Amino acid sequence: MARKPVAGNDVPSPATFLLTRNAALDLRRIHTRSRREWGEDIADQYLADLYAVMGVAAANPGKGRLRQYRSTPFLMVPARQHFVIYDLVPQGIAVLTIQHQVRHIETLIAELTPAFHAEVERLKRKT
Repeated sequence: MARKPVAGNDVPSPATFLLTRNAALDLRRIHTRSRREWGEDIADQYLADLYAVMGVAAANPGKGRLRQYRSTPFLMVPARQHFVIYDLVPQGIAVLTIQHQVRHIETLIAELTPAFHAEVERLKRKT
């Protein structure tokens, strides 16, 4: 049986999405909880759906809802019961975090650490 991809282990290709460490951890937590609640097959499909939304966002980054009038501007798109929150980078998009839709997104973004912001800035400088 072929191994399934694990969040954060994919090698980016041109015009694609990159995952921050936070986003990779978010995906792992989502998969773990989904597997515990609904089983392996549903968890795998849910994660595949989140990855598909990230791919669509990378191909059409301007379609995300811009949250520019916040302490940290970001784009976001719905993905099933979650939001994929991202920013533009030279390679495509950097997925900042994946959060459940019932969470207060602006508060979560504002609470991210300086190390997180430094990671995003490094991604933006890469060519």
